[in-house]
Amino acid sequence: MTQVAIVVLAAGSAKRMGQPKQLLHWGNSTLLGSVIKNTLSTDADIFFVVLGAYRNEIEQQINLSKNIVLINENWQHGLGSSIAAATTEIEKKYPNIHAILFVLADQPFISSIHLNTMIKLHNKEKEAIIITKKDDYRGVPVLFPRNFFSELILLSNDEGAKQIINRNKKLIKEVVTDNDTVDIDTFKSYIALHKTE
Repeated sequence: MTQVAIVVLAAGSAKRMGQPKQLLHWGNSTLLGSVIKNTLSTDADIFFVVLGAYRNEIEQQINLSKNIVLINENWQHGLGSSIAAATTEIEKKYPNIHAILFVLADQPFISSIHLNTMIKLHNKEKEAIIITKKDDYRGVPVLFPRNFFSELILLSNDEGAKQIINRNKKLIKEVVTDNDTVDIDTFKSYIALHKTE
C-alpha cells in the first residue's frame, strides 16, 4: 500500500529572528507546535519533523511523540539540506512511502484542510508535483512523488526544491488556498501576524 509522509522542516537557526522562532508563542502552543498539530490532523500516513539548530530546546519543549524526529547535521547549509536529509532517510527505510509533503515550521496559517486537499489530489495525480498557490505565491507546502526522491536527495543549498519545480513545469499541479501562506522570518513580522492568529 502506498503512503504519504508529511515532513515538517524545522532545522533552521532563524538568523533574522535572533531567537528560535520554532519556540515562539502561538495560540496555546508554539509556532512549531501549532504547525505539527495541523499536520497531525491530516490523512497522511506517517509524520516526520526535521530538527537541527535548537534541537535540544525543541525536544524539551514540544511534544514530538507522534512524529519521527530526524536530525539534519548539516542544517547550516539551508533548507535544501533538510529536504535531502529527510528524503534520504525515507528512501532507505520506508519503501511504502510514495510521496512526501513538505511543510515549513513557520507557516502556522496553513490548515489541515489544505494539506488534505493536496493529499487527495496526489491520489488522483500520482506522478505530479503538487504545489500551493495563493495570488502570486507558488510554493510550500509542496508534495513530491517518489519518482523525484533521487533529485531531492541531491539538494544542498538554501534554495530548497525550487530548481526541481522549475525543471518540471509540465508535471506541476496547483492547489489554491485561502490560507495565509506567509512565513515568519523576523520578529517584527511575528508580532504583526501574532495579532491576527
